[in-house]
Amino acid sequence: MNFVNFTIGSTGSAPQTWLTTILPGLTVALVAGVVLFLLNWLREWLTARWNRKSEAEVLAFSLVTEFDRLVAACSEVVDDPLHQDNHGVWETTVKTPWIEFPDTWKWGSFPTKLQYRIRSIPNKIYLANRSVSSLWQYGDGPPDYDDAFEERVFRYAWIGLEAVLINDTLAKEYGVPLLDRGDWDPEERFKREIEKISKRREDEKAHPWPQPDWMLPKVPIEELRERHGKLTVDLEAARKNRRQA
Repeated sequence: MNFVNFTIGSTGSAPQTWLTTILPGLTVALVAGVVLFLLNWLREWLTARWNRKSEAEVLAFSLVTEFDRLVAACSEVVDDPLHQDNHGVWETTVKTPWIEFPDTWKWGSFPTKLQYRIRSIPNKIYLANRSVSSLWQYGDGPPDYDDAFEERVFRYAWIGLEAVLINDTLAKEYGVPLLDRGDWDPEERFKREIEKISKRREDEKAHPWPQPDWMLPKVPIEELRERHGKLTVDLEAARKNRRQA
């Protein structure tokens, strides 16, 4: 007996193509490459961050030391007892505070705002000295120089207070130990002096000195202008007559 077999479809495996053989390998290689790149990037980022943190801590320690000296110098200015020379003219007894930063310091380890806050201190000292110098020349003058001395104290009280606050920030952010000052509290001393001078200046502005009688005009300003105009005309006429004579 003959049997006719019909085969519908095929139970054999599908033919292999380049997509089924190469694509899985490419996918694995691509994923491995991405993972390796991310791991390298993470390692470099962590290393750079650790280096910046280490540099910032070293820089913060150096800055706190410098600002401690500046605080002490500003405190001496605020508490300057002054001195009279042989002619009775008052003089300072302490040197002008100053601070200078080496060019080799790596400022990039600090945030931008903190950098500006710190590096602006020398400029503030320069402006303070300019203001005081101007009053030495054009202010109240000898022998007391009251306005110049007051401006000197006021400016350096602000600079000293800023130095104290910067040190507090560096101690908080970078773990730098602060100097043990004992009972001496320069921050409060600076604040009291600033408040005292500010109040005196506000009172003086609100209640200016009355103008002396001898400085007040005896005639209305309109009449003075009229007299000035007539005098100008008379002088011009006198010059013409002199040239014609």
